[in-house]
Amino acid sequence: MSINIFLSFVLAGLIAIFLFFKPLDIKHQEFIDVPQLEVKNFTLYELVQNGLKTFMVGSSATKYDDRFIVEDINYTDRSEKYMANMRAKEGIYKNDKVILTGDVVYSRENGFILQTQKIIYDKNSSVAISDVGYTAKMGENVVHGTYIKYNNLLNKVYSKNINAIYQLQESK
Repeated sequence: MSINIFLSFVLAGLIAIFLFFKPLDIKHQEFIDVPQLEVKNFTLYELVQNGLKTFMVGSSATKYDDRFIVEDINYTDRSEKYMANMRAKEGIYKNDKVILTGDVVYSRENGFILQTQKIIYDKNSSVAISDVGYTAKMGENVVHGTYIKYNNLLNKVYSKNINAIYQLQESK
């Protein structure tokens, strides 16, 4: 009979524990966006049949499933018609687009220089767009604006709200 009394106390104790104490609510967390690779002193080359098409250099890079994030990015796009170089504090390379942020300097071999804080460059269309304000220079000519769309293939610029200093050459 003492065993029955002991079991009754144990059972009463277990019931009290389940009634007064709730189990911990542990949240299930899924890690979807986990880096696959982290590299210091990063260099990436894109080679095509004709030679080097693009290269990207940075102080560090993190590769995710769908993109690279590169610190202190220096990105060069070389096509048959032009060569463009882009430098910034950070760059995200995703789906043939390069999103550059922080002290962005975009330059072409023809002397065109674009300075801004953010630029999106589409490799497929060869178009660079900035909508955060910019300064563009070509020789002595300087243009400030709030939006710029630069087409590398056509070497054409579309801009909004511009203030320009343009040096005219005197004819002889």
